Amino acid sequence: MSCDDLGRETDLCPTADETLPQILALLPVGRAWRTPDGGPQPGTVLWQFCRALARVAAWVDERLCALRREWVCHSAAETLDLWRADYGLPDPCDPYADLCAKVAAIGGATCDYYAGIAERAGWSIVCLGRRHGPGAMAGRARAGCARPGGNPRAGELAIIVDLDASPSYGGGAQRRPQPGALQPGMPLGCGPDIGPLVCIIERLVHANTAVTWFTAGDA
Repeated sequence: MSCDDLGRETDLCPTADETLPQILALLPVGRAWRTPDGGPQPGTVLWQFCRALARVAAWVDERLCALRREWVCHSAAETLDLWRADYGLPDPCDPYADLCAKVAAIGGATCDYYAGIAERAGWSIVCLGRRHGPGAMAGRARAGCARPGGNPRAGELAIIVDLDASPSYGGGAQRRPQPGALQPGMPLGCGPDIGPLVCIIERLVHANTAVTWFTAGDA
């Protein structure tokens, strides 16, 4: 390739008409191949044979060009089912329901990140976090207070859901009341149904973080 070719499009998908002259140029020199006379003439058996080869080559080139488009999710068409299966979609609890958004996702563990994910899903939230130390502190333990499996969580997260500003909130209670299930001290209501949001956020929050949910407003 010369320097003059650098500005040209290199990803070409030649057609059969563009490939045919290249195939004809590969024929041996001799009268049997009509090369002294400019090559086989259209309509001859040899020309038709070369034309058939050009069609096969054009089909191969077209499939190669189509494969190049499948490498990027924005242009993929024939392999979208493979892309979705590879990224676990569709999944109603996935924070990134859109394939290309999930491919480009970076992730995070901040309140702003959780709020952004919730907003894309149609929920308005505000979260307040409080982190604990990752391990024990010398001289702070009390005798008799240890419990098997009672390791402290690394953090606590309080999430407030603004129902009035959440278009995805469809109303209704979290659970339907059951006759005879009410006990003294239990709340009379079951709370708004924010299950779809909880399902999404639980995919993002670290397993060692305790999440407490609150709601505001009444859409």
